[in-house]
Amino acid sequence: MNVLFEPEPKSVHSALERLARAGFQVLDFDFCDWLFEGSPLVGDGWESWIKSIRQHADRLGLQFTQMHGPIFNKFGDEEKTKWFMAMSHRALEAASLLGCSWVVLELEPLPGAFDNQHLQQLKERNIAWIAELLPTAERCGVGIAIENNADVPDRERKRRRAYGSTPAELIDLVDTFNHPLLGICWDTGHAHIQRLEQAAALKAIGKRLKATHIQDNNGEQDQHLLPFHGTIDWQSVVTALREIGYEGDFVYEVHNFVRPLPDRLRDAVLRYAVEIGRFLLNENPL
Repeated sequence: MNVLFEPEPKSVHSALERLARAGFQVLDFDFCDWLFEGSPLVGDGWESWIKSIRQHADRLGLQFTQMHGPIFNKFGDEEKTKWFMAMSHRALEAASLLGCSWVVLELEPLPGAFDNQHLQQLKERNIAWIAELLPTAERCGVGIAIENNADVPDRERKRRRAYGSTPAELIDLVDTFNHPLLGICWDTGHAHIQRLEQAAALKAIGKRLKATHIQDNNGEQDQHLLPFHGTIDWQSVVTALREIGYEGDFVYEVHNFVRPLPDRLRDAVLRYAVEIGRFLLNENPL
């Protein structure tokens, strides 16, 4: 839904109406967009605000199925980290109120050699972080989908390795829990930057796949473009999703494609986005 994001509560209902008119059926709610001072999501009345969004979506025939949870330094000990952790619990509660089945979260890296000892340390620390959230997930009936990252997201960030960038690391972590409310979210753009063979990666993940972030890029930067506007092989991606029996939704993360446009052009681009999605989801799209 953040393709039309404006940092004002009143903008949400308008965004829902425009997305419905464009032909969207399911949506992702980006919790990250509302983590600012004065946001209705961080105040005391957040539940009423979320419920009003759900009611408006229901009237329009729209369904929230995913949420992107907070991104932060999970291993810090400062007050800001503790606040973000509290907001992660709130994300699960808000997702339940919206009707989302899955909240997408990212693993946390730590600098190191990325040898076996370091990887084990990363695994253990991420396990502890997820374990703290699982009781809330169970109470709310909402799953946690761990998103694949990319070792070099873009040239500007200068980050070399990121834990959870490979199918093996994701599978190892998720299988350690063997919990029905813990799965994987596949970000096609991150996988492309990682130079992964996406069909093989998706087949390895199999039924662990619970959510998607569908986006394209040039293989170098996390551009968040619509399919066919980068260099991803979409035939292999959609074929693999079909072959593994993926039961979730085909959810865009393409805000960089829509947000920069003049507002008068956004509705046309949203309709275009729906047509691309329908084309890709046909039986034999390419």
